Amino acid sequence: MKFSLPRRAAALLAAAVLLLPVPLPADQGDVFDNPKIMFHFLAAEVAVGQGDLESAFDHYMEVVPQALDVDVASRATRIGLHIKSPRTIEAAQIWTELAPDELEAWQALLILRIKSGDIDGADTAVESLMQAAEKQGKDGFMQIAIVVSDQKELPAAREIIESLAERHADDAGAQYALGVALFGMKDDAGAEAALRRALALSKDDARIWLLLSRVYEMQERAALSEETLRQGLEELPENQLLRLALAERLVSHEKYEGAYEQFRILHDALPANEEISQALGGLTIELGKWEEAREIWNALLDKPGRRDRAHYFLAQVEQNTGNPEAAYSLYEKVDGLLMTDARIQMSRLLVEQEKVEEALKLLTVQRLLSPEDAIRLYLEEATVLSEAGRDIEVMELLDRALGEFPLHSDLLYARALQGEKMGDIGILERDLRKVLEQEPDHAQALNALGYTLADETTRYEEAFELISKAYELMPDSAAILDSMGWVHYRRGNLDKAIEYLEKAAAADDDGEIAAHLGEVYWVKGWHDKAMKVWMDALQRDPENPYVVSTMERLQAR
Repeated sequence: MKFSLPRRAAALLAAAVLLLPVPLPADQGDVFDNPKIMFHFLAAEVAVGQGDLESAFDHYMEVVPQALDVDVASRATRIGLHIKSPRTIEAAQIWTELAPDELEAWQALLILRIKSGDIDGADTAVESLMQAAEKQGKDGFMQIAIVVSDQKELPAAREIIESLAERHADDAGAQYALGVALFGMKDDAGAEAALRRALALSKDDARIWLLLSRVYEMQERAALSEETLRQGLEELPENQLLRLALAERLVSHEKYEGAYEQFRILHDALPANEEISQALGGLTIELGKWEEAREIWNALLDKPGRRDRAHYFLAQVEQNTGNPEAAYSLYEKVDGLLMTDARIQMSRLLVEQEKVEEALKLLTVQRLLSPEDAIRLYLEEATVLSEAGRDIEVMELLDRALGEFPLHSDLLYARALQGEKMGDIGILERDLRKVLEQEPDHAQALNALGYTLADETTRYEEAFELISKAYELMPDSAAILDSMGWVHYRRGNLDKAIEYLEKAAAADDDGEIAAHLGEVYWVKGWHDKAMKVWMDALQRDPENPYVVSTMERLQAR
């Protein structure tokens, strides 16, 4: 029985345990008439069945040199690789002699040469593997790259692929294969150089553009990663893989409008591709292109496996275009993985209609139906109760949830904020410190505790230490920038406070940030600037409680 050599060496070795018995070769009857050879053959088969691979290998190696059978030689080679026997190379050499056009045989021999550090022998195996691949119409360079990537920890592996690429310096395929191998070896700089050489030789191979873009992505050079894909599309405008890669890259970078444009082109070219239609449909929802979203999701409504998602997103369309009843009906039809999401949306629609009790009942029932989503549903119930002003019930609910899921960070964080809302910073500090005991780098907990200490107590140095750590973790967070500004203000560092609060205000037009920035301007003596910040905030939200209370406290009206 033939077994193809798996692409990854680990899989190749593990597969030896599962091999089925080798059939007695019909054309080797004379050899197998020898009782000694037959004994070793049968003993090997029994040993394999018993999982005794060492004994099986020893018996097979008594058969291989005399039987000269491809199946027996390949079996011995695989088992020898698995048990790491030094005699394995003998079986592999016989396998290649018996089957000189069989890729798996040369792959095995190349692996063994690499493991032994035999560069000259490896180069010979490389050339033979290249010839066998050519006869089978396969890319020999990539066959080599696959093998050396599997052996990437061994110095000989790199030397072999680099030598191959040097011998074929004018072949883009060889340079691409080197790039693949070096990328697998985590040498991003070397891979980039090889792929650049490949592109200099040929710009018509989409694989080169794709991998080079991936290399840049791994180096966190997002702009260059995207630009590489765009350059590839300029050379190969009809290549759908390049366009799909660019679209997905843009999504991962949250550049949804650009991703939409690329998926739109793909959808026009491949209207029957449901995966592309679904991706485009998701982007139309994200971008609020409601009519287009309705058209796409209606087309997917009757596709197998797409119905729940189509109902869910069609409900989103109706919800955002002023049709809550239609949205509710569509959400009711959602089952499967999106069922909890749908029930949460239904509860929010009920709250908008002031049907709070119905919303709470819906969430409670769903929590019983989907215990795996219990924490998310507890948090949603807490939000509903909090917005209804039922603070004591919120605390009771979160206490009950934490009784069921002790020390869960999300629940502790929610109870901490609820404690602060009810004026009990003791609860906030207790629960946030429990969160930080489990997750010392929980930036939101660090920030919440630090801000509260700065705002409600005189423990400014402790607050500064907590907020500074949060800032190290999330330096672009508007909330944390606001806290940094506020703690500097509390410590009397007005200039530093203004620096951070201005950054926070630039990142988010939140009313609380505006209130803080205006207060620091006011205390600094910059009354006109303070009034402008506050008036701009009130223009956006005339009743903003933070701005109104700050102005009243400072008698700034």
